Amino acid sequence: MCFYFAIVKTKATSLVKNKVLTESQLSLFEEKHFVSGFDHPLMPVIGNDESDKIQMFRWGLVPKYTNSMEAADKFVNQYNTLNAKSETVFTSRLYSEPVKRKRCLVLCSGFFEWRHKEPGKAKTEKYPFYITLKNNELFVFAGIWEAFTDRNTGEIVKTFSILTTSANSMMETIHNSKKRMPVIIEPERALEWLNPDLGEKEIQSFLKPYDVQKMKARTIRKINPRIPGLAGNPTVTAYYYYPELAEVLGDDRFEKGE
Repeated sequence: MCFYFAIVKTKATSLVKNKVLTESQLSLFEEKHFVSGFDHPLMPVIGNDESDKIQMFRWGLVPKYTNSMEAADKFVNQYNTLNAKSETVFTSRLYSEPVKRKRCLVLCSGFFEWRHKEPGKAKTEKYPFYITLKNNELFVFAGIWEAFTDRNTGEIVKTFSILTTSANSMMETIHNSKKRMPVIIEPERALEWLNPDLGEKEIQSFLKPYDVQKMKARTIRKINPRIPGLAGNPTVTAYYYYPELAEVLGDDRFEKGE
């Protein structure tokens, strides 16, 4: 799954080269070293309604018939729509229309996931990881979006979900409870994802695990996502060693230090 990620202004060479964004657009949003989806924050997104712009969409998709922020808050507190499962997105009453016509790119520099000491047990020790690309560049998640109009203010509010898929081999080791990962799109194909005329088979071609050879991860110090101030703390992603995980993390997919 993907409920926590970071948006730090690291290199964006590949995204700029493929005309997904421009260097100047990086100034349009603030850096955040830790973002919790459960706060339903506004995040930098490129939607297919205005693919040349970075917009701020609210994380947690709500239906288009929603008519107020109060109703939107009630909906996301009742239903977790931070992620949409690729395997069922075309049959979902909530997601089937957006995935066909309203797709977006969610900017990201890295995301957080936890390995469970004893998968399947409610109360078990968990080890946090920070996952990025090997080239340390900004990248994009595959997202879907929807919009509603607040009847009280007339404001059009855009909301989004991040698509998830089965885990690759590295993410299976990390997310060993549900073995899922967010859908990451190659920069060369990112603008294609925004094409509103794609058919289902073409859309499905994006919904697969990302190449494990292009990813890396490191263990970090245990964190409580509910503690305020993490967004502005760059040390939250710093490497931390757990001797009990040494055997599990023995290959070169995992960083051993800064």
